[in-house]
Amino acid sequence: MAMSVSASSYTSTSTSGGFTINGLGDGTDWTDLIEASVEAESYELEQYEADLEEAETICDLLEALDDELVDLAGTLQGYDEMDEFLSYSVVTTGDGEVAASIEDGAEEGTYNVVVNQLAKNDIWISEELSYSSADDEIISSNSSITLTYAGEAITLDVTAGTSLQDLVDQINSDPDCDDKISASVISDGTDYYLKLTGEDTGADNNIELTNLAAIDGYAADSFTNTQTAQNARLKVDGFPSGADEWIETDSNTVDDVIDSMSLTLNAVTDSDGINIGVSYDTDAMVETIEDFVTEVNQVLYDLLDVTGALADVDDDDDDSVYIKDATLDMVYSSIKNALTSAGLGFLYYNSETEEGDLFTSLSAVGITTDSTEGSDTFGQLEIDYDDLEDALAEDPEAVALLFAASGEAETDSSDLRVISSIPGLTGAGDYDVQYTVSGGTITSASIDGVDMYIEGNTILAGSDSDANGLYMEISDLTDGTYSSTVTVKQGKIGQLADLCEALTDVSTGSIPLLMASYEGLTSKLEGEIYDEEARIDAYKTRLEEKYSALDTMLSYYSNLGDQLDSTISSLSSD
Repeated sequence: MAMSVSASSYTSTSTSGGFTINGLGDGTDWTDLIEASVEAESYELEQYEADLEEAETICDLLEALDDELVDLAGTLQGYDEMDEFLSYSVVTTGDGEVAASIEDGAEEGTYNVVVNQLAKNDIWISEELSYSSADDEIISSNSSITLTYAGEAITLDVTAGTSLQDLVDQINSDPDCDDKISASVISDGTDYYLKLTGEDTGADNNIELTNLAAIDGYAADSFTNTQTAQNARLKVDGFPSGADEWIETDSNTVDDVIDSMSLTLNAVTDSDGINIGVSYDTDAMVETIEDFVTEVNQVLYDLLDVTGALADVDDDDDDSVYIKDATLDMVYSSIKNALTSAGLGFLYYNSETEEGDLFTSLSAVGITTDSTEGSDTFGQLEIDYDDLEDALAEDPEAVALLFAASGEAETDSSDLRVISSIPGLTGAGDYDVQYTVSGGTITSASIDGVDMYIEGNTILAGSDSDANGLYMEISDLTDGTYSSTVTVKQGKIGQLADLCEALTDVSTGSIPLLMASYEGLTSKLEGEIYDEEARIDAYKTRLEEKYSALDTMLSYYSNLGDQLDSTISSLSSD
């Protein structure tokens, strides 16, 4: 970040360098005397320069810290939602008949898949019309051929002298055949045949040999449909239940049958099918948590380091610059508070009623702060892997919520249902919702005392509320006044990402404001240095003028004394 400068560098107007003093015979050195006087007068300038160097160093440290917090926010936003944080593993039985891959939003579970047939494309081969060479002429006069693909007719003009290979090349280069029909030459080792292949699988993507009369020797039975276009057929968890009922799809890649899962059908299964198991990949979740702890610990360390909290107080030779400012203490405290407090919108678990959130703070899953002063990891997060593994074994989704909840909302009333919230807009926390029903109609509704919008049996929090965008439905319209508590969750990752963004906001963030303060100080010091340099330069000039006059006067009297001595000596000799 460029530092603002309010004063130009001072240019000396002193005569130093061109100033000379003859000096006296008694050895008096006026130049050294002037320099000594100027040096004694420069103590305040030296302090200003030292202060400026320190202020500029602090500006650099703050800029690096600001960049680090911005980078941390960006990193955390990469996995601050459940589908980004949760990881899954897939296990499939069988011999590879079906392969499965999962996407964001997958859920733990087991699925059974039976494959009755694979999707195939249409293939026609001229089994009854062969040639001794791919270069044999197969069309003797100008004409045309017509093929139909998926109900669409494609006509190609052909010319006399066209060979088998020429026709293959023409079909493959024709834009109307592109992604529809391809042609090739195949051989049984002796003879050559024309092969036509439909590009897509599925029963609707069949080829019709509408008009191939232009090919010499062509007859109705010249081509054999060696593979018929067909759909894939499968059942998932016994659905459809009828013996002859199947889910049909025109592709062997199926991504719309099981939510957030893509199936690749490789072979037909037996009637028992194969099983696909989806489970949480807790090892991958541990790695994500380790990354989170590592990133956060670096910031915690740098905050303590830059404020001198980690410095050795007995090291007298330490000339490091530290930022002793309450602002950074506040920044550190706010980050520590976010890491140690209960998650926003989380409710402590009641084992008797089995209500609330199983894990409400990082310490509940084995992540605590090293408070041992002098320790290499003082002030940083530590992971108790036994506790973390236990928490993941008990409820991996609850652990994921603690870290990556993003707008998950619920109410304590069966009559009030949360329809949706808007991550990044709907603030996390607890909200008091009150509404009145009269004559079967909602007549008023508020959230934390702020009026909500009412439409039919739904209510919506507006922009004048921290719950902005929270949309709810009321199912019981019996007359009366009701109240309910609504909680909107935000995990620790998102909470810390938001905090980093707030701390580095260019207009209101604590770090940029502190940077601006020190940049202002550097400008002030530069001005003071300019003024002090000008004052000292003027002081030096006055000394030079003073001692120059003194030197001239003493030289005059010295010469006068010499003249008197000479006169007296002359009179004495007479």
